[in-house]
Amino acid sequence: MAALGGNNLAVKDGDLNLGLYAPSLMDSTASGQIALGFNRIFGEASLSHAGFAQHVSGLGTLSFGITSLSYGTFDMTDEAGNQIGSFNAGEYLFQAGISRQLDEYFSIGANAKFALSEMAEYRATALLVDMSATYYNKEKHLTATLMMRNIGRTLSSYRPGVEENLPFEIQAGISKKLDKAPIRFGVMYENGQVWRLSEDRSGQFTTDPLTGEEVPVANDGFLETLGRHLVFNTEILLSENIHLRAGYNYNRRQELKIDTRPGTGGFTYGIAIKVSKFHLSYARATYNLAGATNHFGLSIKFDDFKRAEG
Repeated sequence: MAALGGNNLAVKDGDLNLGLYAPSLMDSTASGQIALGFNRIFGEASLSHAGFAQHVSGLGTLSFGITSLSYGTFDMTDEAGNQIGSFNAGEYLFQAGISRQLDEYFSIGANAKFALSEMAEYRATALLVDMSATYYNKEKHLTATLMMRNIGRTLSSYRPGVEENLPFEIQAGISKKLDKAPIRFGVMYENGQVWRLSEDRSGQFTTDPLTGEEVPVANDGFLETLGRHLVFNTEILLSENIHLRAGYNYNRRQELKIDTRPGTGGFTYGIAIKVSKFHLSYARATYNLAGATNHFGLSIKFDDFKRAEG
């Protein structure tokens, strides 16, 4: 997902990592699969996850996952700046999901999640639900998914009486593999719950450098606003064992770039390799001139070991 621009809802190939995010992408091919991931963000911050899936006949494919975002250790000081100890900060997500195939083409799924955030003595908790539906046509190599994420409410807040906002989001995605070439293209639509993602500049003025007069600042036009919702990606399927991936997140680039030196912010790339019974993934995502993040993933299936022993 990191290699494909930070978002991908439209690849249904039995990858549990995607199924943990969009539950309707899971099916029986993910049964018995364990997925592990690690991402060193910036400084001491790191993100890791682990998941497991099991298909139950007559019920569907069940999944369980844990995600941990650690910010590291911080110095605790008094009002005068004297160090009196240290504290940790982090976020934790525990989830259980189910996916069910409705017919040959359509599947639905849901994740139930418990979120915990803690910073020193401050803690907040929430219950959330993700729901998604996927259309998958194997003959036409076409996949489309609609998803609503983080529906729910807080159970407790950092401060009594101050309820935290949850990051509710509507997403959609579509991908198509070319019939006669090993290339798959995808387009994702993020933040469908709101139209304008950039700053509302209504009522703001700037100074004309030639006349010195104040002129109103215009908001982004239709195409610019639409572009901020879109994430583009592609995969080159060199073989069943090697996939090359790349993506472009326009909104990430616009929000984090330095105007005089935009660099490669918003661009991502990666590779997936199957070595023996292990599926290894690597991705690099550039945010701005401050640097990029490296993502590592590993998934294995118990059935692969059983077949080898047999």
